[in-house]
Amino acid sequence: MADYYIRTPDREESRGPFDASQLLTLAEAGQITKNTLHYDETKEEWIPIALNEQLKADVFPERESLSLKINESEDGSPPPAAEDAPQEQGGIHVTDMLAAAERDTEETRHLKKKEESFHKAAALSTSSIGLMMLLSAVALIAPHFAMINEAISGESVSAIFNYPFIVIGLFDFIMGALLFLAVTEVYPLLRGRAMLTLGFGVYVGWALGDPTIMLASAAAGFGIFYATISQSFSTMVIASILGIGGNGILAYLSIIGHFAGFFDSVYFELIPSE
Repeated sequence: MADYYIRTPDREESRGPFDASQLLTLAEAGQITKNTLHYDETKEEWIPIALNEQLKADVFPERESLSLKINESEDGSPPPAAEDAPQEQGGIHVTDMLAAAERDTEETRHLKKKEESFHKAAALSTSSIGLMMLLSAVALIAPHFAMINEAISGESVSAIFNYPFIVIGLFDFIMGALLFLAVTEVYPLLRGRAMLTLGFGVYVGWALGDPTIMLASAAAGFGIFYATISQSFSTMVIASILGIGGNGILAYLSIIGHFAGFFDSVYFELIPSE
């Protein structure tokens, strides 16, 4: 059975998805009319229910008029009012039906919370991972500032590509820029990049005998990786704290010269100096 999203003509916010039976319930309760808009996937536009003959027949079926005869009691007095009549126990109330149609029952409320958590996580992911990658770029490029200035002044810019950590830093910078533009297609690349940070960063910390670098690299790698796969807001917050914190520490250590003589000592003469 097809599902439909609906909205009123004067609002942009939509509701749904509803099937035809749920729309029928809303129509009977006066919550929607034939002028209510629904999204037509074939035409890819919002159109009134009245223009969809099949949906209109399902939601607003033609009913024969029924004449009700009000019986008077034997003494000629009118029957008791509806509100005075005893109500059947266990009946389904309209409010319950509307809650079910709106997917707002106890059984589905946790699904809505999960969906809201996912949307919050998605909104946070691109900006937080983007910041992680920019901090990583700073950590890798900062030890090469003197060499980069020399290459630029000597008009031998191509020589900077002989330093692999500059290349990785430029890659991180580009990834960060793309993430701030909400380009999430790069997530698979970032998972591999996160494993490089985790493995090599921990090795660098071990080689230098510095547990701070080991812990910061582990936090940076785990943060980037889990931020790309997290589907809940709480997990995303934890991943963001780890990733931003770890990469921030590495960037700070790089700026103050903690990696001097290490990153800039790795050199491959792939491009001859001019």
